[in-house]
Amino acid sequence: MSRFVPSVGLGSAVPSTYSLDFSSCDFDLIPKMKEPLCGIHFRNVPEILQAVDRSIRTINITGASQGILQLPQRWQRVEHNAGDNIEGQ
Repeated sequence: MSRFVPSVGLGSAVPSTYSLDFSSCDFDLIPKMKEPLCGIHFRNVPEILQAVDRSIRTINITGASQGILQLPQRWQRVEHNAGDNIEGQ
């Protein structure tokens, strides 16, 4: 990308301070975890923790937890590449 940008006269690209390298599974993970909790009014913190725990177990059963498990490795790649796009690595 850094070689392409000057060739079309756009100047150099400023590297991003964060990476948008999220697969659709990663991107949808948090909303899918919150979805079953929408509209529920919890009376105390233990109720919230139980509901979140159930939601996480559901994610594990459906296989969507793989996105969570891959986040530490993905973040290491982001740091290694100084925020450059790392898709496909």
